[in-house]
Amino acid sequence: MFSQQSPAAPRPVSRRSVLRTSVVAGAAGVAGAAGTASAAVPRGGPARDGVRPGRNGVRLRWLGVAGWELSFDGHRVLIDPYLTRQPYTDSDGKADMTRELQVDHRIIDWVLSEHLTSAPEFILLTHGHWDHLADVPYLLDHPAWRDREINILGTETHLHLLTAMGVPGTGRKHRLVAVSGDEVLRHPLQSSGKPSRPDYTIEVVRSLHSQLGGYGFDPYGTLTAPPARPRSLGDLVEGGTLGYQVTVSDRLSVMFLSGSANFAAREVAGATPDVLVLGASGHAAVHDYFERAVRTLGRPPVIVPSHHDDLVTALDDPMLHDTVNRGVVDRLQQVIGADGRVLDPRHLEQLEL
Repeated sequence: MFSQQSPAAPRPVSRRSVLRTSVVAGAAGVAGAAGTASAAVPRGGPARDGVRPGRNGVRLRWLGVAGWELSFDGHRVLIDPYLTRQPYTDSDGKADMTRELQVDHRIIDWVLSEHLTSAPEFILLTHGHWDHLADVPYLLDHPAWRDREINILGTETHLHLLTAMGVPGTGRKHRLVAVSGDEVLRHPLQSSGKPSRPDYTIEVVRSLHSQLGGYGFDPYGTLTAPPARPRSLGDLVEGGTLGYQVTVSDRLSVMFLSGSANFAAREVAGATPDVLVLGASGHAAVHDYFERAVRTLGRPPVIVPSHHDDLVTALDDPMLHDTVNRGVVDRLQQVIGADGRVLDPRHLEQLEL
Protein backbone atom coordinates (compact mmCIF):
# COMPACT_ATOMS: atom_id res chain seq x y z
CA MET A 1 0.00 0.00 0.00
CA PHE A 2 1.29 3.44 -0.87
CA SER A 3 2.51 5.36 2.15
CA GLN A 4 0.79 8.63 2.98
CA GLN A 5 2.91 9.18 6.09
CA SER A 6 5.82 11.10 4.59
CA PRO A 7 6.45 14.39 6.41
CA ALA A 8 6.48 16.05 3.02
CA ALA A 9 3.32 14.41 1.69
CA PRO A 10 1.03 16.80 -0.21
CA ARG A 11 -2.24 17.93 1.29
CA PRO A 12 -5.43 16.01 0.36
CA VAL A 13 -6.29 16.67 -3.23
CA SER A 14 -9.29 18.43 -4.66
CA ARG A 15 -11.06 16.79 -7.56
CA ARG A 16 -12.21 20.27 -8.66
CA SER A 17 -8.76 21.73 -9.10
CA VAL A 18 -8.17 23.67 -12.31
CA LEU A 19 -5.32 22.90 -14.64
CA ARG A 20 -3.72 26.01 -16.08
CA THR A 21 -1.19 26.02 -18.86
CA SER A 22 1.02 28.70 -20.31
CA VAL A 23 3.90 28.93 -22.70
CA VAL A 24 7.20 30.36 -21.52
CA ALA A 25 10.71 30.36 -22.87
CA GLY A 26 12.17 26.89 -22.39
CA ALA A 27 15.60 25.38 -22.50
CA ALA A 28 17.37 25.08 -25.84
CA GLY A 29 16.11 21.99 -27.61
CA VAL A 30 17.49 19.49 -30.04
CA ALA A 31 19.64 21.11 -32.73
CA GLY A 32 19.14 24.51 -31.13
CA ALA A 33 15.33 24.63 -31.44
CA ALA A 34 13.57 26.90 -28.97
CA GLY A 35 11.77 25.11 -26.15
CA THR A 36 8.38 25.58 -24.57
CA ALA A 37 7.34 24.99 -21.00
CA SER A 38 3.90 23.99 -19.83
CA ALA A 39 2.69 25.03 -16.40
CA ALA A 40 0.21 23.15 -14.25
CA VAL A 41 -1.52 23.94 -10.98
CA PRO A 42 -1.11 21.11 -8.46
CA ARG A 43 -4.12 19.82 -6.63
CA GLY A 44 -4.48 20.46 -2.94
CA GLY A 45 -5.04 24.16 -2.32
CA PRO A 46 -2.91 27.25 -2.80
CA ALA A 47 0.76 27.06 -3.64
CA ARG A 48 3.43 27.68 -1.07
CA ASP A 49 4.02 31.33 -0.09
CA GLY A 50 6.12 33.05 -2.72
CA VAL A 51 5.36 30.53 -5.45
CA ARG A 52 2.65 31.52 -7.91
CA PRO A 53 0.18 28.85 -9.09
CA GLY A 54 1.60 27.19 -12.15
CA ARG A 55 5.06 28.47 -11.26
CA ASN A 56 6.16 26.06 -8.58
CA GLY A 57 9.78 26.18 -9.65
CA VAL A 58 9.70 22.46 -10.47
CA ARG A 59 10.88 21.45 -13.94
CA LEU A 60 10.82 18.18 -15.82
CA ARG A 61 13.14 17.37 -18.73
CA TRP A 62 12.79 14.32 -20.98
CA LEU A 63 16.16 12.72 -21.77
CA GLY A 64 14.64 10.31 -24.28
CA VAL A 65 13.50 6.69 -23.85
CA ALA A 66 12.59 6.51 -20.12
CA GLY A 67 15.11 9.08 -18.92
CA TRP A 68 14.06 12.17 -16.94
CA GLU A 69 15.52 15.05 -15.00
CA LEU A 70 13.48 16.62 -12.18
CA SER A 71 14.95 19.93 -11.00
CA PHE A 72 13.93 22.52 -8.42
CA ASP A 73 15.60 24.96 -6.00
CA GLY A 74 19.08 23.86 -7.11
CA HIS A 75 18.27 20.17 -6.58
CA ARG A 76 18.40 17.59 -9.39
CA VAL A 77 17.14 14.02 -9.54
CA LEU A 78 17.63 11.80 -12.59
CA ILE A 79 15.56 8.77 -13.52
CA ASP A 80 17.01 6.16 -15.94
CA PRO A 81 19.50 8.51 -17.67
CA TYR A 82 20.21 6.67 -20.93
CA LEU A 83 21.56 8.91 -23.71
CA THR A 84 23.51 6.62 -26.08
CA ARG A 85 20.48 5.23 -27.98
CA GLN A 86 22.41 2.43 -29.69
CA PRO A 87 20.88 0.09 -32.30
CA TYR A 88 19.41 -3.05 -30.75
CA THR A 89 17.97 -5.03 -33.67
CA ASP A 90 19.35 -7.37 -36.32
CA SER A 91 19.06 -6.99 -40.08
CA ASP A 92 15.48 -8.33 -39.93
CA GLY A 93 14.42 -5.75 -37.36
CA LYS A 94 14.21 -8.25 -34.50
CA ALA A 95 15.71 -7.52 -31.09
CA ASP A 96 19.24 -8.90 -30.88
CA MET A 97 20.43 -9.14 -27.30
CA THR A 98 23.87 -10.41 -28.39
CA ARG A 99 24.83 -6.94 -29.65
CA GLU A 100 27.82 -5.42 -27.88
CA LEU A 101 27.05 -2.63 -25.42
CA GLN A 102 28.00 0.81 -26.71
CA VAL A 103 28.46 4.16 -24.98
CA ASP A 104 28.20 7.29 -27.13
CA HIS A 105 30.79 9.52 -25.45
CA ARG A 106 30.17 12.36 -27.88
CA ILE A 107 26.45 12.65 -27.24
CA ILE A 108 26.83 12.26 -23.47
CA ASP A 109 29.51 14.96 -23.35
CA TRP A 110 27.24 17.25 -25.37
CA VAL A 111 24.17 16.67 -23.20
CA LEU A 112 26.13 17.27 -19.98
CA SER A 113 27.62 20.43 -21.44
CA GLU A 114 24.42 21.92 -22.85
CA HIS A 115 21.55 20.49 -20.78
CA LEU A 116 22.52 18.50 -17.67
CA THR A 117 24.91 21.18 -16.53
CA SER A 118 24.93 20.17 -12.84
CA ALA A 119 25.34 16.76 -11.24
CA PRO A 120 22.26 15.17 -9.66
CA GLU A 121 21.93 14.27 -6.00
CA PHE A 122 20.14 11.02 -6.90
CA ILE A 123 19.90 8.65 -9.84
CA LEU A 124 16.78 6.49 -9.61
CA LEU A 125 16.83 3.24 -11.59
CA THR A 126 13.55 1.61 -12.57
CA HIS A 127 15.14 -1.61 -13.87
CA GLY A 128 18.34 -3.05 -15.26
CA HIS A 129 17.87 -3.20 -19.04
CA TRP A 130 20.43 -1.52 -21.30
CA ASP A 131 18.13 1.35 -22.28
CA HIS A 132 17.89 2.35 -18.62
CA LEU A 133 21.20 1.48 -16.95
CA ALA A 134 23.94 1.18 -19.58
CA ASP A 135 25.17 4.81 -19.51
CA VAL A 136 25.20 5.20 -15.72
CA PRO A 137 28.83 4.07 -15.18
CA TYR A 138 30.16 6.51 -17.80
CA LEU A 139 28.02 9.34 -16.40
CA LEU A 140 29.27 8.72 -12.86
CA ASP A 141 32.89 8.74 -14.03
CA HIS A 142 32.48 11.78 -16.26
CA PRO A 143 34.84 14.64 -15.32
CA ALA A 144 31.81 16.84 -14.61
CA TRP A 145 30.38 14.36 -12.08
CA ARG A 146 33.14 12.07 -10.85
CA ASP A 147 34.06 14.12 -7.78
CA ARG A 148 30.48 14.69 -6.66
CA GLU A 149 28.54 12.51 -4.22
CA ILE A 150 25.66 10.91 -6.11
CA ASN A 151 23.24 8.40 -4.61
CA ILE A 152 22.15 5.62 -6.99
CA LEU A 153 18.94 3.83 -6.00
CA GLY A 154 18.04 0.41 -7.38
CA THR A 155 17.36 -3.20 -6.52
CA GLU A 156 20.06 -5.65 -5.47
CA THR A 157 20.35 -6.81 -9.10
CA HIS A 158 20.76 -3.28 -10.46
CA LEU A 159 23.52 -2.52 -8.00
CA HIS A 160 25.30 -5.80 -8.71
CA LEU A 161 25.29 -4.90 -12.42
CA LEU A 162 26.73 -1.46 -11.68
CA THR A 163 29.38 -2.95 -9.40
CA ALA A 164 30.40 -5.29 -12.23
CA MET A 165 30.68 -2.21 -14.48
CA GLY A 166 33.08 -0.47 -12.09
CA VAL A 167 30.73 1.71 -10.00
CA PRO A 168 31.40 3.61 -7.80
CA GLY A 169 35.04 3.64 -8.92
CA THR A 170 38.26 4.06 -6.98
CA GLY A 171 38.22 7.19 -4.84
CA ARG A 172 34.69 8.14 -5.87
CA LYS A 173 32.09 9.36 -3.36
CA HIS A 174 29.12 7.86 -5.17
CA ARG A 175 26.86 5.68 -3.06
CA LEU A 176 24.95 2.56 -4.19
CA VAL A 177 21.69 2.34 -2.23
CA ALA A 178 19.69 -0.90 -2.35
CA VAL A 179 15.91 -0.41 -2.27
CA SER A 180 13.01 -2.76 -2.86
CA GLY A 181 9.84 -0.73 -2.30
CA ASP A 182 8.08 1.10 0.57
CA GLU A 183 11.18 3.15 1.44
CA VAL A 184 10.46 6.83 2.11
CA LEU A 185 13.78 8.66 1.91
CA ARG A 186 14.38 12.30 2.73
CA HIS A 187 16.90 14.86 1.50
CA PRO A 188 18.82 16.25 3.17
CA LEU A 189 19.42 13.72 5.91
CA GLN A 190 17.88 14.43 9.30
CA SER A 191 20.45 16.11 11.51
CA SER A 192 21.03 15.06 15.11
CA GLY A 193 19.86 18.46 16.28
CA LYS A 194 16.46 20.07 15.87
CA PRO A 195 14.07 18.08 13.65
CA SER A 196 13.53 19.71 10.28
CA ARG A 197 11.38 19.19 7.23
CA PRO A 198 13.18 17.81 4.18
CA ASP A 199 13.55 19.72 0.94
CA TYR A 200 12.07 16.68 -0.79
CA THR A 201 11.31 13.01 -0.28
CA ILE A 202 11.66 9.99 -2.55
CA GLU A 203 9.19 7.17 -2.04
CA VAL A 204 10.06 3.86 -3.67
CA VAL A 205 7.28 1.61 -4.97
CA ARG A 206 7.41 -1.91 -6.32
CA SER A 207 6.34 -2.07 -9.93
CA LEU A 208 6.16 -4.42 -12.93
CA HIS A 209 7.88 -4.60 -16.28
CA SER A 210 6.00 -4.27 -19.55
CA GLN A 211 4.54 -7.49 -20.92
CA LEU A 212 4.59 -7.63 -24.68
CA GLY A 213 2.71 -9.72 -27.22
CA GLY A 214 4.33 -12.93 -26.00
CA TYR A 215 3.31 -12.28 -22.37
CA GLY A 216 6.86 -11.65 -21.33
CA PHE A 217 10.03 -9.66 -21.89
CA ASP A 218 13.73 -10.27 -22.44
CA PRO A 219 16.26 -10.30 -20.90
CA TYR A 220 14.81 -11.24 -17.52
CA GLY A 221 16.54 -12.49 -14.39
CA THR A 222 17.91 -11.48 -11.01
CA LEU A 223 21.37 -11.54 -9.45
CA THR A 224 22.60 -12.21 -5.92
CA ALA A 225 26.22 -11.24 -6.62
CA PRO A 226 28.09 -9.14 -9.19
CA PRO A 227 28.48 -11.03 -12.49
CA ALA A 228 31.32 -10.81 -14.98
CA ARG A 229 31.48 -7.36 -16.54
CA PRO A 230 28.46 -6.98 -18.86
CA ARG A 231 29.48 -6.90 -22.51
CA SER A 232 26.22 -7.36 -24.45
CA LEU A 233 22.69 -6.00 -24.27
CA GLY A 234 21.49 -9.32 -22.91
CA ASP A 235 23.88 -9.15 -19.95
CA LEU A 236 21.82 -6.31 -18.48
CA VAL A 237 18.85 -8.14 -16.99
CA GLU A 238 15.67 -6.60 -15.62
CA GLY A 239 16.28 -7.51 -11.98
CA GLY A 240 12.93 -6.22 -10.68
CA THR A 241 11.13 -3.02 -11.64
CA LEU A 242 10.58 0.01 -9.41
CA GLY A 243 8.61 3.24 -9.48
CA TYR A 244 9.28 6.42 -7.51
CA GLN A 245 7.31 9.36 -6.19
CA VAL A 246 9.27 12.56 -5.57
CA THR A 247 7.48 15.07 -3.33
CA VAL A 248 8.87 18.60 -3.33
CA SER A 249 8.10 20.00 0.12
CA ASP A 250 4.38 20.85 0.18
CA ARG A 251 4.40 22.08 -3.40
CA LEU A 252 4.20 19.20 -5.83
CA SER A 253 4.37 15.41 -6.09
CA VAL A 254 5.57 13.63 -9.23
CA MET A 255 5.04 9.88 -9.65
CA PHE A 256 7.44 8.10 -12.01
CA LEU A 257 5.95 4.88 -13.34
CA SER A 258 8.06 5.79 -16.31
CA GLY A 259 10.39 2.88 -16.97
CA SER A 260 7.87 0.36 -18.28
CA ALA A 261 4.29 0.13 -19.48
CA ASN A 262 2.93 -1.77 -16.49
CA PHE A 263 2.41 -1.17 -12.79
CA ALA A 264 1.41 -2.93 -9.57
CA ALA A 265 -1.96 -1.41 -8.68
CA ARG A 266 -1.97 -2.50 -5.03
CA GLU A 267 1.42 -0.86 -4.47
CA VAL A 268 0.26 2.60 -5.53
CA ALA A 269 -3.38 2.46 -4.44
CA GLY A 270 -4.12 5.60 -2.44
CA ALA A 271 -1.48 7.72 -4.13
CA THR A 272 -2.76 10.93 -5.68
CA PRO A 273 0.23 12.51 -7.45
CA ASP A 274 -0.04 15.95 -8.99
CA VAL A 275 1.94 14.74 -12.00
CA LEU A 276 2.14 11.17 -13.35
CA VAL A 277 5.00 10.23 -15.70
CA LEU A 278 3.72 7.04 -17.28
CA GLY A 279 5.48 4.46 -19.45
CA ALA A 280 3.46 4.36 -22.64
CA SER A 281 4.58 1.60 -25.01
CA GLY A 282 4.90 -2.17 -24.91
CA HIS A 283 1.71 -3.13 -23.07
CA ALA A 284 0.02 -5.43 -25.57
CA ALA A 285 -0.48 -8.08 -22.88
CA VAL A 286 -1.55 -5.69 -20.09
CA HIS A 287 -5.32 -5.36 -19.68
CA ASP A 288 -6.75 -1.80 -19.69
CA TYR A 289 -3.33 -0.41 -18.82
CA PHE A 290 -3.98 3.31 -19.26
CA GLU A 291 -7.47 3.16 -17.77
CA ARG A 292 -6.38 1.25 -14.67
CA ALA A 293 -3.33 3.45 -14.09
CA VAL A 294 -5.35 6.67 -14.31
CA ARG A 295 -8.12 5.31 -12.09
CA THR A 296 -5.80 3.80 -9.47
CA LEU A 297 -3.82 7.03 -9.12
CA GLY A 298 -6.86 9.22 -8.58
CA ARG A 299 -7.00 10.72 -12.09
CA PRO A 300 -3.87 12.89 -11.93
CA PRO A 301 -4.41 16.39 -13.37
CA VAL A 302 -1.16 16.20 -15.38
CA ILE A 303 0.07 13.11 -17.22
CA VAL A 304 3.34 12.94 -19.15
CA PRO A 305 3.99 9.90 -21.39
CA SER A 306 7.40 8.20 -21.24
CA HIS A 307 9.34 5.54 -23.19
CA HIS A 308 7.51 6.23 -26.44
CA ASP A 309 10.23 7.21 -28.91
CA ASP A 310 12.21 4.91 -31.23
CA LEU A 311 15.13 4.39 -28.76
CA VAL A 312 17.82 4.84 -31.43
CA THR A 313 17.64 8.21 -33.24
CA ALA A 314 20.42 10.44 -31.87
CA LEU A 315 19.49 13.15 -29.40
CA ASP A 316 20.98 15.84 -31.65
CA ASP A 317 19.16 14.65 -34.78
CA PRO A 318 16.72 17.37 -35.94
CA MET A 319 14.20 14.65 -36.87
CA LEU A 320 14.23 13.05 -33.42
CA HIS A 321 10.83 14.24 -32.30
CA ASP A 322 9.26 12.74 -35.40
CA THR A 323 10.04 9.29 -33.93
CA VAL A 324 7.70 9.86 -30.98
CA ASN A 325 4.47 7.85 -30.88
CA ARG A 326 2.00 10.69 -30.45
CA GLY A 327 -0.88 8.24 -30.60
CA VAL A 328 -0.29 7.56 -26.91
CA VAL A 329 -0.71 11.28 -26.15
CA ASP A 330 -4.11 11.26 -27.84
CA ARG A 331 -5.09 8.00 -26.17
CA LEU A 332 -4.14 9.20 -22.70
CA GLN A 333 -6.04 12.45 -23.23
CA GLN A 334 -9.07 10.42 -24.21
CA VAL A 335 -8.75 8.38 -21.01
CA ILE A 336 -8.29 11.34 -18.66
CA GLY A 337 -10.87 13.48 -20.48
CA ALA A 338 -11.66 16.95 -19.17
CA ASP A 339 -10.24 16.09 -15.74
CA GLY A 340 -6.66 16.72 -16.78
CA ARG A 341 -4.05 17.50 -19.39
CA VAL A 342 -1.63 15.20 -21.19
CA LEU A 343 1.63 16.91 -22.09
CA ASP A 344 3.62 16.05 -25.22
CA PRO A 345 7.27 16.30 -24.09
CA ARG A 346 10.07 17.16 -26.47
CA HIS A 347 13.54 15.74 -25.98
CA LEU A 348 15.84 17.79 -23.74
CA GLU A 349 13.35 20.63 -23.33
CA GLN A 350 11.98 21.55 -19.92
CA LEU A 351 8.38 21.37 -18.80
CA GLU A 352 7.59 23.82 -16.02
CA LEU A 353 5.10 22.30 -13.59
